[in-house]
Amino acid sequence: MSTITENSQEQINDKPYRIQTSAGHRKYLCSGLYLPSVTTVLSGTETEKSKAGLRNWNINNPGKLEEAATRGSAIHLGCENYLRGIDPGVPEEYQDFWTGMSTYLDWFDTIHWSERPLRRDWNHLRSDDKEVAYVWSTVHKFAGCPDLIGEIGGVRVIADFKTSNAPYMSSFPDKGDRIGFGGYRKYQKCSQQMAAYRLALEERTGFKCDVALIIVSTPETSQAIFIDGDQMDLAEARFVKRCAQFHELYPPEAQEIALKE
Repeated sequence: MSTITENSQEQINDKPYRIQTSAGHRKYLCSGLYLPSVTTVLSGTETEKSKAGLRNWNINNPGKLEEAATRGSAIHLGCENYLRGIDPGVPEEYQDFWTGMSTYLDWFDTIHWSERPLRRDWNHLRSDDKEVAYVWSTVHKFAGCPDLIGEIGGVRVIADFKTSNAPYMSSFPDKGDRIGFGGYRKYQKCSQQMAAYRLALEERTGFKCDVALIIVSTPETSQAIFIDGDQMDLAEARFVKRCAQFHELYPPEAQEIALKE
């Protein structure tokens, strides 16, 4: 019996910690299960109208999605480096998006997480190979990697870094304001993303963040948008509903693991 247990454990450990399925879903290996990422859940439960709009935008703007992803990765790495006290190393072409970011990062008195846990009692949130770190919920079956978790004046804050060509909006825009509506949709999606991370972090560690903070950089300005606990609770309820919807739409047995990341 012990031999079977050891072999089973070896098989689990031999699995990649991040995969992408044939359906294009990103998943993390958590507690022996492959769980969909938070962004996969959110993307998979968009309305058909929203999905069609994104497809049309990609057709009309070839290469722009990849450019945005590269830009976002550069700013994320810059934030991570800055928090570690080293040169942010942001390329010249993205300096407009970096301006002002350090001001918001300096607000934090304590850092518990920056792309990975910075406290020993959270080391179980790192994969065995130490290459990736994430939080996950076995209750609602999702996983993901927060950008930043820390404290500002004793207030527990979960934060996310975003780059955008236009500002985010935390209130519903006026009729006909298409740019404002786009910023509002991004705000709503990011709120649910951070609420999901907050929920999974509490499930895994017992640590619950009081508020969320979206740090947005655009070529013209930067923003710091706080989301209070009540709004986070509302965003969490919305995400949990979408998570259940995702698992109804894409049951595990219907998904074929096709590619390693």
